[in-house]
Order: sequence, then structure tokens, then C-alpha cells
Amino acid sequence: MESKVDKTHETPLALALANSKRPQATPLEVFKLARRRWLEGKKISFGQLAQEIGVSRGTLYRWVGKKDLLMDEIFWSLTGPAFERAVRETPGHGIDHIVNVHRSFMASILSFPPMQQFIREDPSYAFRILTNFASGVSQRIISLSAEHLREQERQGHIRLHSPAEKLAEIFILANQGILYSDVISGRSPAIDKACAIIRLLLTSSEAIEQQAGSFKMEEASDTGSPEV
Repeated sequence: MESKVDKTHETPLALALANSKRPQATPLEVFKLARRRWLEGKKISFGQLAQEIGVSRGTLYRWVGKKDLLMDEIFWSLTGPAFERAVRETPGHGIDHIVNVHRSFMASILSFPPMQQFIREDPSYAFRILTNFASGVSQRIISLSAEHLREQERQGHIRLHSPAEKLAEIFILANQGILYSDVISGRSPAIDKACAIIRLLLTSSEAIEQQAGSFKMEEASDTGSPEV
């Protein structure tokens, strides 16, 4: 008579050995699978992810947090390299260079087919995720933008009257608010409008610096003392 398998002896090791050909499930594998599904235009379902990876939904939540956090990492994996590529490939320096970096960055994100499909199929969720200024991806893009500004200043191409982080925050806030709200509402993306705000902030900063320098020179001339 055939003996029945004792289910109590199905230890994690026994199960792993029985499924040795199956890739080991890890948080990184979850991210890769979710990213691949999103790029293919599929919706992210924690139930489907858990089933395909071979873990429970509870384990999945412990690994990646809620869905918004997973989407945040997917967007960062795309937007971070896109911004760095825009910096590398945009010629020139100074204000024109900075404005054109943001122009190239915004255009590349909005012309990306998976992003277009994501916005088209679920506009309310897309707007909430993409315009969340406190999200991890927004904060990391702000850091990249701020470092780009500091690098331009270190090279002597611009003078910042305001902290780089504050300017970068306004840049990204303007980008998100103008671009995504226009796209989701069906209007053409106002890249020129967002770039005009960035240029205005940078030229205003430069004008303030020049005005302050002129005032010091005039003051020194009036008093007859040399400028320090």
C-alpha cells in the first residue's frame, strides 16, 4: 500500500529542494518583475506578483511596502537615469544649459510610451502618484537637480542667490504641476511654460547678484573708498 506523504515534514528546506529549479524569491526579484510588467503596459497587482514570485501577500508587503512605494521605485529607476542622460547630452553651460536639461528631461519622460499608457488608462491614480511632491522619486530628482546647479556654480557658469535645494524644489514642483496636470486633463504638455519658470528663477537670481554688485560699486564711488 502506498504511504501518504506527511505534510508536517514539508519544511522550508524540503520545499526549497523540491522547487530548486525555481529562482529564489527576493525583494529585488519582486521589483524586477513589477517593473517589467509596468513597462509591458500591465497593471501592478500584488496578488499576481505574490503568486508569480511564490510568496504570500504578507511577505510581499513586508518586502516592498504599499503599492505606491513600489511604483515610486519603478519611476525612480526610469527618471533618475533620464535626468542624468539629459545632463550629459545637453550642450553648453549656464542658464541655457540648465533650462535645456529640464526641457530634455521632461520631453523624454512624457514621450515614453509606458508613461503615456499609464496616464491614459488610470489618470486619477497617475496624477496622485506623479504629482506627489513628498514622494521618494520627487525628493531624489530634486537632489539630482540641486547637484547639477551646484556643479554649474562651481564651474563659474552661474551665481545662485538662493540655495540650490530651494531652487530645485521649485523647478520640480513647476514641472510636475504644469506638465502632468496638462497631460492628464487632455491638454498639450506645457514644457515651454515650465522652462520659462525655471529661466525666470535663474535670471532673477543672477539679476539680484548683479544689482547687489553694482550697488556696492556705486557706494564705494560715492564715498571715495575702494571696494573691498
